Amino acid sequence: MRKLLPIFFITLVSCTTSTMDSSNIEELYIDDFHSDDIQSCKTSDVELSHSQAREFFDKAKEVDYRIIHDHYEVAPCYIAGPLKYRDIYCSWKIMPGSTGSISCGNKTWYFVCDDCDYLYN
Repeated sequence: MRKLLPIFFITLVSCTTSTMDSSNIEELYIDDFHSDDIQSCKTSDVELSHSQAREFFDKAKEVDYRIIHDHYEVAPCYIAGPLKYRDIYCSWKIMPGSTGSISCGNKTWYFVCDDCDYLYN
């Protein structure tokens, strides 16, 4: 006799399998800088090249947004641009403090890169 799994377990497994695979990122480029406080958060705080922005997502680890909210300082500025992920055009952001995100439609993945300080120098 087979044992049935509770529905909440099946849902949890399906949610955790929707991780971002950075090897499927293409055509990433920077097209914008935004700051809510130009006095405290300037372009130089997150001045990355296109290849450095790509490297950020290659090195970063995916996390739940609560990890960023609870354990990282979220800066009032970011660089942003488009990318293509599995043939879908998406948008991305990278903030000072080595946090970032990628949004495709109604799905957003959040990232931290504790080993990316060298990109900001």
